[in-house]
Amino acid sequence: MQLYLAAEAAEMPGMDPRLRAACVDYHFDKPFPDGLPPAPEGIMVLGGDLSSRRLPEIVDECRKRKLTAVLAGFGHSPALETERFCDGMLRRGLQPILTEYAWHRGCGAEMLLSSALTGGDLRERLREAKAKCPALCLDLEKLCRACSPDGPRAAGDDLSSRELSALLRRGAAPAFSEALMCKSLEAELHGVLRRVMFDDRETLCRKSALAASLGVERCFLLYPEWSAQDAQAAADAADA
Repeated sequence: MQLYLAAEAAEMPGMDPRLRAACVDYHFDKPFPDGLPPAPEGIMVLGGDLSSRRLPEIVDECRKRKLTAVLAGFGHSPALETERFCDGMLRRGLQPILTEYAWHRGCGAEMLLSSALTGGDLRERLREAKAKCPALCLDLEKLCRACSPDGPRAAGDDLSSRELSALLRRGAAPAFSEALMCKSLEAELHGVLRRVMFDDRETLCRKSALAASLGVERCFLLYPEWSAQDAQAAADAADA
């Protein structure tokens, strides 16, 4: 399994040699930046609505910077454009990776799934997704949400790291969820009882180890949401 730290090239920290770069400097609707350094075996991350019109420019940039794959599908992804984009990448020796919402069977892309669940079972979700797309990738998204105690399957509201730290300082004791592989606690927020679900380095490592055990091909960690030290710990867990 390969682990990628996703960041702007100018902010990319020094990394463990087992980690690779996922460069988030690119957007379908904006000029590509000039003069970025090579990132051998790294990945281009393309924001915005998926479009095949910039294929020649994307391919040139990947060859110049020694990137091997392109991650896209964060905006609107029309089926025809998705087909053209993936076909163009594959014919030029580059691997397309699409988010779960843009991917469809037969497109030739790897599929990116988020690990940040607030309901269900992460292991089963990965198994089901891998049966649909054997070339599965995992976004090790850092979960921090406040949900209703009666409706944990709802997405809930994002909670800041400062708010979470304040709850933990108040002595709230988190429990570990084996199904979701995250930590949770119940606390009062703004006068309302909420179930707070979050990730830390321990849960990151558990998710990384699970992904490795199930044959997930690539995992992504967003910087500075996760630090370089967090990413190294995840790599250690995947190798264990």
